[in-house]
Amino acid sequence: MLPIRSLLMCTANVERQVRSAVSGKADAVVFDLETTVLDSEKSAARAGIARVLAGPSKPQMFVRINEVDGPHVFDDLVDLVLPGLVGVMIPRAEDARQMQIVDWALTRLEEKYGRSSAPVEILPLVETAKAVESLNSMLSASPRIRRATFGVADYSLDTGIRVSSDERELAYVRSRMVHASRACGLEPPIDTVWLDFTDADGMRVSMERSKREGFFGRLCIHPRQVELANEVFTVSEEELAAAHRIVAAFATAKINKVAAINLDGRLVDAPIASNAERLIARARRST
Repeated sequence: MLPIRSLLMCTANVERQVRSAVSGKADAVVFDLETTVLDSEKSAARAGIARVLAGPSKPQMFVRINEVDGPHVFDDLVDLVLPGLVGVMIPRAEDARQMQIVDWALTRLEEKYGRSSAPVEILPLVETAKAVESLNSMLSASPRIRRATFGVADYSLDTGIRVSSDERELAYVRSRMVHASRACGLEPPIDTVWLDFTDADGMRVSMERSKREGFFGRLCIHPRQVELANEVFTVSEEELAAAHRIVAAFATAKINKVAAINLDGRLVDAPIASNAERLIARARRST
């Protein structure tokens, strides 16, 4: 599976949004069946998304199902575990129990339908303080979990945090997500949305900060955010060239039985070289 630099949210029952999303440049799309679809419209929305999932190959496709303890989640899973479905986003993901319930249901449905493609991924959406403090147990609750993501609007509502333009108030939750993901052996998490999609400069600064802090990829709420996310989270030619130079120089040093070298005035030792190798591997996976 290719890395996800951009994960575009769209309302499941707005046909114009769905068409735009699946024909656009996002690495992955999330069809939202939860908060943006009225209860009376959920059945029709499922039917429409089922047709998309059963159609020709598109970007990686996820569905944000309804809350695990709510009345709609069973129908969401029964109707949408189709060959084109890559994963389900779990709203208000808070504990291991929810992950295990969804894992069990997906396993039974995959057996029932004879799914031959990869198992459906579980993508927890962290939106509460309880979720943040339960990250390690929650993210290790199912082998279907490859990565996690974060929802700033509900998190701010739950905690009472008022997020300023520099997002300093999100430093704790972002750090917890990166560390818990690594501790659980998962891929780097996908960062939350930038709510003001008219503010391209602020969005770039935020995405570049995400990348420095250990995230890989960004939730998007508008197609114009997708191109920027793809750009920021793509390994640049300069980054790749520097990584190759580090790996080559350290390989030569090891041949000469040297464990640390000075390369352009900077220390290069085993961890630095390993990080460069990881960046090269990520660039290869993205092509």
